Amino acid sequence: AKRSGDLKKHKEAKHQGVRYPCDHCDYKATTSQRLKSHKESKHEGIRYPCDECDFKATTYRYLMSHKDSKHYGVRYPCDHCNYKATTLRYLKNHKKSKHDGIRYPCDQCD
Repeated sequence: AKRSGDLKKHKEAKHQGVRYPCDHCDYKATTSQRLKSHKESKHEGIRYPCDECDFKATTYRYLMSHKDSKHYGVRYPCDHCNYKATTLRYLKNHKKSKHDGIRYPCDQCD
């Protein structure tokens, strides 16, 4: 963690099992901020409209990611090949599966 508060949240969520239950459904968040986002998007119907197209995001962060990839052409290049991801998460997944050899085998296949 980069900050002590982040380390505290990590320990609570990953090692102590701290959860924040939604009072409208069975959802349980790992942080109070995620619970707030869940309630806004799932129960209050809050949307963040894109000012450049008809897209509506469920979170402000998702809206910014949409604008970066769809309107501003932001790409995250792989340093091992020619792949360019539209998000850092996609780049991380690409590197794990293509370059680190990480696979998730099906327990029902040979």
